[in-house]
Amino acid sequence: MFRFAAQVKESLENGIPIDWADVERGLRDAALRDGSAVFCKLLSEIREAAPLCPECGQPMARKDNRGKNIMSLMGEGVIKRGYYECETCHEHSVPKDILLEVEGTSFTPGVRNAVSKLSAAGPFEWCGDTLEELAGTYVSPKQCQRIAEAAGEKIESEFSAVREAILSPGSSKSSFTDMHLPPEKPIPVMYIEYDGTGIPMMQKEVAGRKGKQDDGSAKTREAKLGCIFTQTTTDNEGNPVRDKNSTSYFGAIESAEEFGGRVYANAVLRGATEAGQFVVIGDGAKWIWHLAAEHFRGAIQIVDLYHAKEHIWKIVRKLCLKTEEEIALKEKWSDVLESGDISELVAEIKMCAAANGREDEIARELPYFTDNASRMQYAAFKEKGLFVGSGVIEAGCKTVIGSRLKQSGMFWSVRGANAIIALRCAELSCDGAALYQQKAA
Repeated sequence: MFRFAAQVKESLENGIPIDWADVERGLRDAALRDGSAVFCKLLSEIREAAPLCPECGQPMARKDNRGKNIMSLMGEGVIKRGYYECETCHEHSVPKDILLEVEGTSFTPGVRNAVSKLSAAGPFEWCGDTLEELAGTYVSPKQCQRIAEAAGEKIESEFSAVREAILSPGSSKSSFTDMHLPPEKPIPVMYIEYDGTGIPMMQKEVAGRKGKQDDGSAKTREAKLGCIFTQTTTDNEGNPVRDKNSTSYFGAIESAEEFGGRVYANAVLRGATEAGQFVVIGDGAKWIWHLAAEHFRGAIQIVDLYHAKEHIWKIVRKLCLKTEEEIALKEKWSDVLESGDISELVAEIKMCAAANGREDEIARELPYFTDNASRMQYAAFKEKGLFVGSGVIEAGCKTVIGSRLKQSGMFWSVRGANAIIALRCAELSCDGAALYQQKAA
């Protein structure tokens, strides 16, 4: 590094033009080479204890030192480590690889963590290029994919073990107080929102599945995404305020039944035993309320106000009115909806439909309101200082799923998509959310 600095100084003294960006990169590369040499020397000098033979349990004998090429955040290097063998069973072991967490790989934990973080943020090609640009370490797109998928699968595996324990027969919320990080203060209201969004899939993953294409086939699989956040206070006008850094995400491509267990387990890990009230907000899909009834009995169920208004606007369009009449009717019925008087809203819709000869067509839209009347008491919900919109999960579907897994030209396997979803959720969740699963495991 000092030699490189001397060369730069000499160039300046001789009047040779300098590209300062190249100087920065050059000094960085020189520093990384020196750092890699020190790092590899340090790792090589670490003494490892003789391992026990997994077959006979006797100490294994050290046969020789063997080199291993590694890729760290400082670049490539070689470390020396002992090679051990059982003289009786002929089993062999390299304990330093286990100690340094490089067994079966040449990438150090630092590189793997960096790759996982970048892969959660963008395409694998971008990940490799960005890591090289910022750290001078290149990892190919395929290697980035393997590392990221392994990291996501590890998160999912640890969570699955906890979910299985929580959902096992005879378990209860109170028996898992050591499986989550207790909140620093009581949770007056815990909100639970979840929805589904399509992810473009490889052809083999949608073969034989029904979909929305013209020929009835499918190009996507639905990923279910959920979020949990808390509310402690309201503002001066009585509007609810979401607690800062309280939102955590979870999701996967899986059945509604499996996802229900995921929702419930995440609620337990978030401190559900300390929550005073649960609120489930959704777009009105029946599967949302089925899961809420199964896992969160007594929760307040709310149909997202914006989705409810969209249904009103859909009905108004079907009435084929003049533009001025449409606008006036949308405003009038939206006001009735927000008051929570669903019976009046339905009566007015029926009367208007009859007057315009649209009874049969409009009748198909009415169960959305009649079936969800208790979930549309918006005035009462607002009076209690509660949220009535599912904006958090709507934004989550775009931010957590869409911006990473639905970019142009992307097609996923279920395995790969679920691994990246796990990484995205851990990365974008509230402070410490990714640690819940680790503590539980």
